[in-house]
Parts: sequence; structure tokens; C-alpha cells
Amino acid sequence: MKQTSQEQQALEQYAAIAQRKVLTSQADLSPKDQAMQEMLSWCREHKNIVVLQSCTILTSDPTSRIVQNCKIVMHNKGLVPGLVFPATSALVKILQENGEERRQQSEVGQDNVAEVSTQQQRLRLLVKAALDLEATDIHLEVRTDLAKIRFRKHGELFLHAEWLPKLAREVSSVAFNKETDHNITHFNPLVPQNASMPLMIDDKEVRLRLASLPAHGGFDVVMRILTTAEYDVPTLEQLGYSAEQVATLKRVLHMPYGAVVLAGPTGSGKTTTLAACMRLVEDFRKLYSIEDPVEKIVNSVTQVPVNTEHYDRSFANMARTVLRMDPDVLVLGEMRDEDTAAVMVRAAITGHLVFSTVHANSAPGIITRLTDLGISPHLLASPDLLVCLICQRLAPLLCTSCLVPLEDSPRHQAHLERWRQPFGDQWNAVKARGNDCPKCHGLGISSRTVVAEMIWIDEAGRQFIHANNITAWTQHLKETKWPSYRDQLLILVKKGLVDPLDAEALAGEFVAHG
Repeated sequence: MKQTSQEQQALEQYAAIAQRKVLTSQADLSPKDQAMQEMLSWCREHKNIVVLQSCTILTSDPTSRIVQNCKIVMHNKGLVPGLVFPATSALVKILQENGEERRQQSEVGQDNVAEVSTQQQRLRLLVKAALDLEATDIHLEVRTDLAKIRFRKHGELFLHAEWLPKLAREVSSVAFNKETDHNITHFNPLVPQNASMPLMIDDKEVRLRLASLPAHGGFDVVMRILTTAEYDVPTLEQLGYSAEQVATLKRVLHMPYGAVVLAGPTGSGKTTTLAACMRLVEDFRKLYSIEDPVEKIVNSVTQVPVNTEHYDRSFANMARTVLRMDPDVLVLGEMRDEDTAAVMVRAAITGHLVFSTVHANSAPGIITRLTDLGISPHLLASPDLLVCLICQRLAPLLCTSCLVPLEDSPRHQAHLERWRQPFGDQWNAVKARGNDCPKCHGLGISSRTVVAEMIWIDEAGRQFIHANNITAWTQHLKETKWPSYRDQLLILVKKGLVDPLDAEALAGEFVAHG
């Protein structure tokens, strides 16, 4: 005890002179700043000193010659000594022991530290390249003789690079084994694996979701780039919603209760639209969002991640918990089952405004999907439940640097005759994708825009819903000049903004009327 008190007193005296803090536990250090392997053996011989990976020197005897000797050894190894901090002998011993344990583990079936560090750097450079190109996904397609690295941008893939298979395997292994939140998992290309991974890129944290899948002759790894706190959620106008549709959504956000259901296929931008809506909720209303996973950070919202592998962390159970937290607005990331749909109904009819998503092919078709999830047409027709239905797609906008007249595109020739009537007087304004454009990486498109159909549920709509006659309701909507997303796509094509083949891929063929 006396020796410890003497040590502490000496450390505090040195700290006062050097104007530095006495380090007493690992909490005083960066979690990633561990004992430097190159200096570990020398430090263990002298017991009261340790050098960290940052070249910072920690010692329990800062006034002794050992510090100067340590600096000389570091210089001889080509290392630049950092600052010297007073530290308790207990902390020095812990750091030395942890370093020795990692050294022993690294000698079992692993390459040297420098090589791992090189592949970790390679991984960061790959992610940075994707971020610089505004890509949303990184695809590593590893086969016996070649590995293709492809980026997804605006919903389409293009080749970024070709690597040797060995390099791609090492980068994939580093991503799963060294960088993920649960890096105890050993990467095995023979079985499907999933993980999430935070990386610091240009002093900003980027989160990625990883998935691997075995394939004939190799494996695929897909890295989905999720957003960070610095991400600027676009407005509804920037996404492509019309002024009238934005006004309707703002009207929805002032409703005291009810449900807004958003539909669209996977990758149609539903999560981004929900994030844009969340940004418009007034500050005096409490908003909870339940998501799998949390992708777009909205600082004004309490975003709750779910874990579908655990029953008590499912969408439905987390929603029930949130309802006990006095929410005003609840966002259910997706209604996947009857249990979650029932929670949505309960929340809406008990005085909460609820937003959620489903998979459906049209706004009226949302009703069919909700009945499939066990909600009766009678309940769906209640004025206390549904407020608004939305169905959206993402339409690729043509690159203005390489678009070509429709008749100049070889791949469109077979369709020209059947398009003349639906395109009418605007025929000459219709454009097609170009080729080999460096500005758009040869995709022929520059961005994507939301094309959405929206239905405010009125009394007439409730009658059709109660009768469960979606066909008649759709016909009624068309007779009232309601703009479906098909109608809106046709307008974009006639303006020369969207390739007609891209529009038909979303809405089906444009055919002559009458």
C-alpha cells in the first residue's frame, strides 16, 4: 500500500510539471490504441514501460533513464517517439499482457500485422471510391481466376475494377473478421453470412451492411452503404414528389391519428421517403421510428433498431413497447406479418399517427395486401384508420450528355411502330439512353426520380374498401382523372426525361388507345 501511495504521489508530481494527466485505466485510452508489437518484447523486459501503436509512451517511472533508452530503441527501429504519459504500474502491466496475448493469437494461422493493415487500408480505399462515385452498393464477385468489383449507382451495376481472387478473398476476410461489429465471426466463403460494419472515411463514420453468398467457383460479397449522421435527407420535392403531392403529405402530417401506408418494390426509395416525412413532423410531437436496420439517421427522431432473429426484438414487440413511451407519431419500417399489421391498426385507432410500408404494385393494391395480412375490409373502411395510400417507383433519368433521339437508338427500333400513337405529338421529344459516356459510367442515366401515385381516403373510397371491390375503385379513380404512376411515367417519357424502355420496365407496355 505504501509503495502504491509513493508511486501515485511521484506520478502526480510529474504530471503537474509536465501538465499531463496520470493514466490509471484503459478507459483513459482510445479503445484501438493497444501495445505496439514491435516494442513489446523490449518493454516486457523493463516491466514499467509500454509503447502504444500511436507511439505514445506510458510509464510508471517517468523520471528514470528508461524513458530515454526507450526513445533510442524506437529511433533505431525507425519509429518516431510520441508523448510520454505517467501511468500506474497496474495499467502498464495490463497493456503488456494484452499485447502479448494478441501476439500469440496472431502467430496462429494469420499473416503478419503489416499485411492485415494493408488489406484494411485497401478496404477503406474501396469504400471511399464508392462514396466518391455516390454508389449505394459494392459487389465483390470472386471466382477461381478473377474477381470483379462492381458498384451499384442509380439502381444499376457497372464495373469498377478487376482484382486477383487472392486479394478479394483477403479484403473480404478482413471486412468480416476485423471490421464488423461482431468480429469474432470467422469469414467462411462456403456459407452465407451477414454482418454490419462501421468505418471511418475522411473523419466521418460510414456504416455498411455486409452479406456473403457461396457461388460456383467462388463467392459474392455485397456491401450496402448505409447513411451517417452527416447525411442530408432530401426533401420530398427533391425526391420527385409534385407540389400537389407534397401539400397532401403535409396535410397528412397535421392529422392527429390514422395510418399512412407506403408501397413499392424493394429498392424503390420507401425508406428515404419516410425519412423525408419524418423531417417534417413538428418538434412538439414525439416521433419514434422502428427500423430494420436504421439506415438514414434523422436526429430529431428516436430510431429503434429491431432484430428479427430475436422474438422480443421483432417489429411487433418493439412497436408494442414504443406505444408505452407516449408517442404522437410512429413509423413502422415494414409490415411483414399479421402481428405487425395488428399493431399498426391498434396504434392508429388509439390516437396515434402511423406510417408504415408494405409490398404492393399500386396504391389501390395496398388494400389487398392489408387484407392478406388479416385486417378486415370493414376495419380498413373505418374513418379512424386509413388516411392516405402511396405507391412509388424510382424512374431513371436520362444522362443529358449522351441521350439520343429515339429513332437513332438500335435497341429501340423494334418498338417504334407501337409507340407512335401513345407518344403522339411529342414523338420527336422522346429520347433514349446513349452509350460509352464517361460522365455516367456508360449507364446512360444521371439520377433517379420518384414517380408516385397517392390516394387520400375519402368517403367514396371507404365504400369501395368496405365492399372489397378494388377493381371498381381503380376504375372510379381513373374516371376522376387520378394520375397513376403509369400516367406520370408517360409524361416523363414525352418530355424526353425517361427512356421509354425504362418506363415500361416499371409500368408495363404503353399501348394505343381506342
